[in-house]
Amino acid sequence: MQQQNPFAIQELLDYSIGFLAGNMHDILVCSLVARSWVHPSQSILFRSPGKHIHDMSPSSSTAEEARKRWLKLYRALISSPHLACLVRELFLGANRLDPQTIELIARLPFTRLESLKLTLPSETESFGSLKALVALDTLRHLKLRRCQDIVDLMQHRSAPVRHCELVFQGDLRVFQPVDSMLRIVVVALELDGDSDVAFRTRLDVASLLKPFDMSRLKAFRIKPDNRVTISWKSMPKNAIEMLDIFIENGVTESLDLSNFPDLRYLRLDLGRWIPNISLSALRSIAASQKIQTLVISLCYYPSDESLFLALDSVLASLPVSEVEIEQRGLLDLTFSPFFPKLVERKLVSFVHQPFKSNETPSQRWRDLIDTL
Repeated sequence: MQQQNPFAIQELLDYSIGFLAGNMHDILVCSLVARSWVHPSQSILFRSPGKHIHDMSPSSSTAEEARKRWLKLYRALISSPHLACLVRELFLGANRLDPQTIELIARLPFTRLESLKLTLPSETESFGSLKALVALDTLRHLKLRRCQDIVDLMQHRSAPVRHCELVFQGDLRVFQPVDSMLRIVVVALELDGDSDVAFRTRLDVASLLKPFDMSRLKAFRIKPDNRVTISWKSMPKNAIEMLDIFIENGVTESLDLSNFPDLRYLRLDLGRWIPNISLSALRSIAASQKIQTLVISLCYYPSDESLFLALDSVLASLPVSEVEIEQRGLLDLTFSPFFPKLVERKLVSFVHQPFKSNETPSQRWRDLIDTL
């Protein structure tokens, strides 16, 4: 009996080609092997074309060279419109891309786009083609780097956004006049600050949340910069399941974790020391809460080792299934001697997170969002 070629089975063929996804040259070669290899190869090649352009561009490349690469992609998608339907992720604005080229790319028929990341120049207005992209029902993840884009682009979207990520650089006061605006429904909201921007008006988290309808929010992540004061008293009481926050004395206030009864994943980034507010926040966890994973992220040893012992006592008394001590930095330091009670209860695991690791906390957060 003649044995069947395993590559004649489409599922095996798709898996084999997908195994080579990290090497675009190999995928390109696969697309030339046979007709049955074309579609799975093209699905990888065109899934995230902006990322490939960025990865293949040398650091010394000029804005004009980047523009030529994008125009080459534009011509390919215009001549073969079915390829635009394969694009799932789009990064617009990287590599010093000019506004004219951004608008040109945004006009393409990305009918199945799932993730859109915009880094627009400060002087660029939000044109109609970008509004049409943001309005796509297929869009699940949106990352914006300017506050005004939330107001200009999102108010025209009727469907909820599953995951909205905002790097709040620019003038935060743009959020103040939007009380009458239609609220933006999000399932997961991620806010991050651009610490390179000079001081401006200080706002609390309530001002940042003005454009959003929090009634369906299940995951919330925020790391403040020096212009934002977080007051958790203003946070809505809803069924948040995942929380990832940066805690700092004088910036984070009144964090009562019992306000989140459905919390199942909690990550606290304590930075370079253990702030006193982190201990009071952990003590507020109610006995009725069922937190599956609690991650404590630290950078270095604190100068006062007694803070470790206090943290160990609090963590060992909490109703959690697993505690993970995440140590970030260049050196893999040994933290286990500072958590004797957690070690005795066999509740703790220690993870070293290098600064340049591919498995970043942000990526882990996005993977968790996919489980919602």
